[in-house]
Amino acid sequence: MTLGLYPNLTKPTNKHPTELTHQVRNTSTQLILAHPDLVKTAAAAAKEAGLPPGRVFQFSDTENEPLDGIPDFRAMIGSPEEGTSYTWNPLSGDESAKTIATINYSSGTTGLPKGVCVSHFNLIANVEQAIYIRNLFRPWPTSTRPVERWVGFLPLYHAYGQLFTILVACKREVPVYVMKSFVYEQFLRIIQDHKITALQVAPPIMVMLDKRPETPKYDLSSLQNITSGAAPLSRELQNSVAKKFGVQIAQGWGMTEVTCAATSVPGGVVDELVQSRRMKIDEFAADWLA
Repeated sequence: MTLGLYPNLTKPTNKHPTELTHQVRNTSTQLILAHPDLVKTAAAAAKEAGLPPGRVFQFSDTENEPLDGIPDFRAMIGSPEEGTSYTWNPLSGDESAKTIATINYSSGTTGLPKGVCVSHFNLIANVEQAIYIRNLFRPWPTSTRPVERWVGFLPLYHAYGQLFTILVACKREVPVYVMKSFVYEQFLRIIQDHKITALQVAPPIMVMLDKRPETPKYDLSSLQNITSGAAPLSRELQNSVAKKFGVQIAQGWGMTEVTCAATSVPGGVVDELVQSRRMKIDEFAADWLA
């Protein structure tokens, strides 16, 4: 942000450079950070998009030896003294509304994915909205809420994963056990061993929890609530999971184009717009709903 830079994230399944090349060109990307498994794809996309040499770095938890001449990202990190002396440039309210924080790509259109410019104001507002709606119909005030623990498996290139795993968790100081990839039994084991209290999932995970034979092998009694989004959740599936695990389930709806969360059914009771949202039902939608 201070340097006028902002991230645009891409899914790790982009192992063919075409879509990544489109994204690099579309955003005028200046630097690519890629996991070692995807470095060759990133290098090919960078070359095809016309990025100058030296703009691709390996990016992972552990330091890596150069691969095909591509260094580890730590090679460009400054000294500890530089880090200590660094200060963020604060933004005014108006500046935060006009300054891009990230570009998320939406596949909800025809053709190649379209980039959605999300401002700092957008993210901050949606975090506050998500926290507010999560606290509705709870038997405790926000100030004395019980300790939470989450498991993060939602893709961090997706608005849903960004909102909860990165932003809401940081704001609420919730520890998150992030999975490198989703493996169902590992997911169940993490819930059991770390006493996970809340899940953010999509309906296919709800089906797994309800139907898969592995589920009863694990103690999931620590779970208190589940948020389901990214696709419609049937009433029958919601009720079955809620009864089986004794949890409160909220179904949310949103779009990359509205930052992330837009509506929620907290506790499965009534459809609520998240705080400070406005919605207009146009003539076509009104006829369809009728």
